[in-house]
Amino acid sequence: MTDTVTRRDFHVRSCDGHDIAIREVAPAAPPAKPKTPVLLMHGTRLPGISEYDLPVENGSLAADLARAGHLAFIPDARGYGNSQRPDAMSRDPSQSAPFARCIEIVRDIDAATDAMTPHSPNGKIAMMGWGVGATAVMMHAAMWPEKISHLILYNPLYGGGSSHPRYKNFQLEDPDRPGHFNRAKYGGYSFNQVDMLRDKWDATIPVEDKDSWRDPAIAQAFEDAIIDSDPTSRSRDPVTYRYPNGMIEDSYYIGKGEKLVHASQVYCKVLAIRPQLDYFSRPEDVSALRDDLVNAETVEVWEPANTTHYILLDRPERGRDEAIAKILEFVNS
Repeated sequence: MTDTVTRRDFHVRSCDGHDIAIREVAPAAPPAKPKTPVLLMHGTRLPGISEYDLPVENGSLAADLARAGHLAFIPDARGYGNSQRPDAMSRDPSQSAPFARCIEIVRDIDAATDAMTPHSPNGKIAMMGWGVGATAVMMHAAMWPEKISHLILYNPLYGGGSSHPRYKNFQLEDPDRPGHFNRAKYGGYSFNQVDMLRDKWDATIPVEDKDSWRDPAIAQAFEDAIIDSDPTSRSRDPVTYRYPNGMIEDSYYIGKGEKLVHASQVYCKVLAIRPQLDYFSRPEDVSALRDDLVNAETVEVWEPANTTHYILLDRPERGRDEAIAKILEFVNS
């Protein structure tokens, strides 16, 4: 069967001169009445395609949006995936400070936004961000409210608590400077093995048979997309991929209670999604967001029971179908 979506890969240039890769997923036959375009922003360690456009059944939120008539853009922030890699990534990580923090990534998002708005029926677009990617899109919405109609904050971290349980096992704090990120340990970027991500996913699935919850083809496509995103991955043994540490640094400060952007600066419609079994976003983050979104046009919080951080890539009956329906309902509102 012929797919009803088309894909195109291209680059845009940020205002500070970075070439930013974009995956466009569009309806093969545009609807008679244009619908709101949707930008999909990745999180801390992963390039965009691995989260939003895997080439297997039930592996692409972008394709689901396109089949429903929405143009979808998936940018890779600077230093990720097919976007321009800073020169620092060709040197030892210790020779640079963490880069590609949210305040920098906002520039990449805005370059993608400007490429999308000509396709919008009202000059505004919807944005979705995963994890710390939610912080980045919220920053953008605060800076350019005239460009954004809908904001989806998926697994958001928002400074709702002063101690993140996940970071108890990770030395993100500088032992010589309490209250500061451990820049000396992490440097500008990191190398990561892909099996770490599958292990983390497995740990969140509350049944012994992981394949009953997550299609093995999805897990394999997920890992393949991550490896393929870095042209140097296969030059190392074991295979590892590189990602900037800027969003990791941001997650440290947000996790200990600092709000890098205040939700009262957001004026569009907002949907916050926190799966019940998520290990990253905390209930107190969602509660704080709800309290602070005082100027948002509308606010909806959805916390589906017995679902994981990876609900968008879990099996349809494990929450994925419900999540897709919720997102489509929101962007069409």
